[in-house]
Amino acid sequence: MNKIKLLYDVVKTMKDKEVFNGAVKVEVQKDQTKIFFLQNEFEKNLVTGQTKAKISTDLDYEGKKVKHESNTEFTRQYPAESRRHEFMKHMLRHHAANSGGIKRKLNKLAFAFSILNSMQAEEQDDKTIIISLQARDLPEEMKALIREKISHADTTCHHHGDHVFMKEFCSMENHNFTFNMFINKNYEVEKIIMDFDGNQKDDQNEQHKFKAMAELSFAW
Repeated sequence: MNKIKLLYDVVKTMKDKEVFNGAVKVEVQKDQTKIFFLQNEFEKNLVTGQTKAKISTDLDYEGKKVKHESNTEFTRQYPAESRRHEFMKHMLRHHAANSGGIKRKLNKLAFAFSILNSMQAEEQDDKTIIISLQARDLPEEMKALIREKISHADTTCHHHGDHVFMKEFCSMENHNFTFNMFINKNYEVEKIIMDFDGNQKDDQNEQHKFKAMAELSFAW
């Protein structure tokens, strides 16, 4: 299967969408105990600029217990020439935030090709295509680059002080992740699931297991 052609068709299909309905779910566990949960059910219309969101959060970590539910609705007018692409631009914007320099751009390009080469694409009996990526399939130089970026994030986390459990995630070791994207026969993304886990030592040098799961699903 031509992965470049497949991804091109998916991006082309998604960027021409004008209405996005779906949900985001995030769950974090420490030592198999749920410490954080978030769910965001959203409706976004790029033609009218209307966005609706129903958000639920549940935090139970180090004596802090917070539950929150909210409903949000607002309208933002997009320029006519860009409104169809605003959602995709928002999803991709962070990739360009720190661009600059030939070497950095080449490194990003090499990283992108490495990711593409490590991806697996498998067609199911119902014509659904699953694109998957696992950390163990990445070449060693890419694994080293990821470890370097996580190490840099660890320093940043400590500079920013105590942000709930973010410092624990930044200082995790033996990281592993899996990525699965489900694409229907119309080249629409139906669901994206990411799992991330690793080990972390606390101030008493005790080992803890962290696991995070994130799911983005669309209803077409």
